[in-house]
Amino acid sequence: MIKTPPRINVRPEDADGVYSNIALVSFSRAEFVLDFARQMPGVPAASLKARVILSPHRIKSLISALEGQVKVYESKYGKLDDTDPQGSIGFQNPSGQPGEEG
Repeated sequence: MIKTPPRINVRPEDADGVYSNIALVSFSRAEFVLDFARQMPGVPAASLKARVILSPHRIKSLISALEGQVKVYESKYGKLDDTDPQGSIGFQNPSGQPGEEG
């Protein structure tokens, strides 16, 4: 059975989205917390841009949806390399030292 996704009303001020170059995941028995932040070169601290809290069942559904979309992306644009040149999610400047510009 194919489920129809719910209609989502998007306010004009939210339509552009939020850019994040850092993602952190934490959890408790009852929930997963996804924090999306952005760090700029030369700035020592990142700024939280969005926090999404999901139940364990919803996070598992999200993982499944993301895996499916990555497969579609790769079939269209080619396989993504599993190695991340930055080593983790987040900004890395050329010198490799936090807060220094390369």
